[in-house]
Amino acid sequence: MSHNRSFALPLALLSSVVLLGAFAWQQEGWKTPPVIAHGVEGQETCLMCHNPDGGMVPAPATHTERPNEICLWCHAEDAAVQTTAPPAMPHGVEGQEDCGMCHGAEGMKPMPADHEGRDKQYCTLCHTPAA
Repeated sequence: MSHNRSFALPLALLSSVVLLGAFAWQQEGWKTPPVIAHGVEGQETCLMCHNPDGGMVPAPATHTERPNEICLWCHAEDAAVQTTAPPAMPHGVEGQEDCGMCHGAEGMKPMPADHEGRDKQYCTLCHTPAA
């Protein structure tokens, strides 16, 4: 499945970015995160070549503590971040750091099924909290 990397945000979504601030991946200066330019079969240990401390093509320093398991969340051609902008949080996170309290399976607004099993420490990689 191939996606156009020059994806343009619809005007309504763009205006919400202006009002709520840039998404976390946009704060890095990306229009979309770079797509993996090679096959991954047999190369599932991304940090072997993309270690932030060195490697063939080092990952940014912001990726230092990120496990291999989350690389495809942003860097696969069919990753949601490649085709749509993740919604910003309509609230701050101070005192509400446990996203699963409200966004768990039984919460007020459950997170999408494809987020199941994701650690709450990674929510703000894609979703920027309101000030």
